Amino acid sequence: MRATRRPRVGAAAMLGLVVVTGCSAPAPATEPVVVRAPVEAEKSAVPAPASVAAADLTSLPVAEPRNVVPGLPGTDGLEQRRNDDPALGAWQTATVVRDTAGYDAVHGQPVATVPAVTLDVPTVLPVIDQRGGWLRVLVATRSALPSQDVSQVNGRSVWIRAQDTTPSGTDWRLHLDLAALSLTVDDGTTTSTVPVKAVGAPGSPTPAVPQFVVGSQWEQPGTYTPRVLLLSSQSETIDVYDTATGTSATAIHTSPIARTGAISNGCVRVSEEVLDLLWGKVPAGTVLTVA
Repeated sequence: MRATRRPRVGAAAMLGLVVVTGCSAPAPATEPVVVRAPVEAEKSAVPAPASVAAADLTSLPVAEPRNVVPGLPGTDGLEQRRNDDPALGAWQTATVVRDTAGYDAVHGQPVATVPAVTLDVPTVLPVIDQRGGWLRVLVATRSALPSQDVSQVNGRSVWIRAQDTTPSGTDWRLHLDLAALSLTVDDGTTTSTVPVKAVGAPGSPTPAVPQFVVGSQWEQPGTYTPRVLLLSSQSETIDVYDTATGTSATAIHTSPIARTGAISNGCVRVSEEVLDLLWGKVPAGTVLTVA
């Protein structure tokens, strides 16, 4: 059977069909397009960071060894931070350039005045945390006496504004071994272990907590301890043994006493030769660990 051939419709015929069809029937009516007025939504600005109201420093206790300042936070197990700029020193410290408020938290409550000068030397503090423009620093201050709450004696910290400090650092680390009666000195280049003459007695032990060198410029010729490297810790068993200052502060110092061993009120007694390794060299803010 022969297939029926369908007629071919050319392009011109198709075009004519479209034209005829389009002209033969009226176009359907279209609804008018309404252009609505633009919607203006009010845009809320991104809130600015919470500002810190200026604290009245005259109403706050000063965070220094002679004062007991309630409400200071602990360290929450934090250790001194590595410096973001190693050129300043491997371990981060902050040098306080003006008296500033110390807070119990970022944007928290002011609890103390952190002075620019502590006992006649610039205040340099180890940094254990950093958030934005805030630094969490260790302070050489008790929050309670041992007879009140021993857990509040040492390892106190506050938050301060970085704008009131200059960045600083130290390459040094010190470690005191109570059992071995030795002090390990690491200046960032060399490490040496030297003997110590005495540490705290059983009833007044050297506090086994992270602490730091407050300063090394207390030189009083002719006194019992002519050269003293003051530490941030204080005795955890004696409220006050130094009536002149009202403190039980610990320190690394020389002594004319020949006896050695666990016999002091918590201080670390060393020879003149050992103190020479540290005196005027170990930077303030250097951490001492004790075990």
